[in-house]
Amino acid sequence: MDFDVNLMHHDRCTLVRVQGEIDVVSRQQFEKALFDVIDTGVPVVVDMRQVTFCDSTGLNAIVAANRRAGERGTAIALIALPERVQRVFRITGIDKFVPVYETLGGALNALPSNATP
Repeated sequence: MDFDVNLMHHDRCTLVRVQGEIDVVSRQQFEKALFDVIDTGVPVVVDMRQVTFCDSTGLNAIVAANRRAGERGTAIALIALPERVQRVFRITGIDKFVPVYETLGGALNALPSNATP
């Protein structure tokens, strides 16, 4: 499956929809998309429902994006992780410090009240 990233602007965040495999081949494109949105200062919600695979380079991109969001004073959250991707997050412990939610509504409710674009 090809890799693709689409940005959608929501009233409280930028929704980053990811499709395909997040791996060594797609990491640069994925990380650049996340960093570009984070650098705008707008909260980022990453919709992972169509991610079919995420290896260590993909996990590293998410960790780097989380770190950058913290440095910029903005929020990042992941939503709708497929079971096999969710399992990798649990095993590595990344779900302990990168917020993961089932739905966009859950992620938006968790954003700080001052987190508006």
